[in-house]
Amino acid sequence: MPSPVIFIDNPIEKDYSPLIEKVLTIVNGVDRLDIVIRQEITNVTHLNEILYYYYNLVRTAIDGLPLFDYTFSINIIFNISHSKLLKLSSNWNHAFIAQQEQTIFKNIPLVHSPIDIELTASNYPSECKKRMKQFHTTAVGGTFDHLHDGHKILLSMAYFLTSKRLIIGITGLELLKNKKFSEVLEPFHQRQNSVVQFLDLIMDEIVHYEIYQINDICGPTGYIEAIDGLVISHETLSGGEFVNNYRREHGFKELDLTAIKVIGDAESNAENKWKGKISSTDIRQRELERREKRSQN
Repeated sequence: MPSPVIFIDNPIEKDYSPLIEKVLTIVNGVDRLDIVIRQEITNVTHLNEILYYYYNLVRTAIDGLPLFDYTFSINIIFNISHSKLLKLSSNWNHAFIAQQEQTIFKNIPLVHSPIDIELTASNYPSECKKRMKQFHTTAVGGTFDHLHDGHKILLSMAYFLTSKRLIIGITGLELLKNKKFSEVLEPFHQRQNSVVQFLDLIMDEIVHYEIYQINDICGPTGYIEAIDGLVISHETLSGGEFVNNYRREHGFKELDLTAIKVIGDAESNAENKWKGKISSTDIRQRELERREKRSQN
């Protein structure tokens, strides 16, 4: 079903939070919102900060609006060609843009509304050494249950770093049997479909992806030698170190580890075990509560 989209030009230099917050009040109650970044992003640190900031911004903003709930989907799309943009345009029924940036909307066949809003300067950290498409083959893994913003950042960063081959491990049921609220855990094929749909939204035609079922801690990183980098969250750094120890013991080269920021409360950290982070467990709990409420009505 078509959904609204926001076009922003250069989030490295400008803060688009006033625009996005305004648009959310206009489209209050929709199931999905896409955000398209027009300027190319080439630096890992910039992309990590941008994705973290805007996914958090939208999720926080909808908490104060009456018609959104936890099922609301956000997708941030970046570094796409004009042909890909035209292909995606069928997904959108209306576009929003800052009034002073209307020129970036040329040759895009969408009904759109310019929003008169002031954009202030943003402040991002210095560039790091990692760049776009730095690794030939990159790996990423997770449960990807009830695909959420944190999963999307993980997949986005892995794709961003990959020049040719993206390996995705999705946890099998054997490793998930002790998860909380397992009665509403999505089956493997459903989690895989969610990953594929998101990748098809953000990826170009140059990188191809392969999906594997994970039935142990390492997954494909334990038996595919030709992997250069692994994308993880700060929460799972120890898992990345375990993978590298395993690979070293089996004669494989160690993987370059890229850790994304954990999305959720600003106070989330390793010391409090990432309390307040967005998680599939919380989503499953809400889903179970919703189902129970429906059965009572």
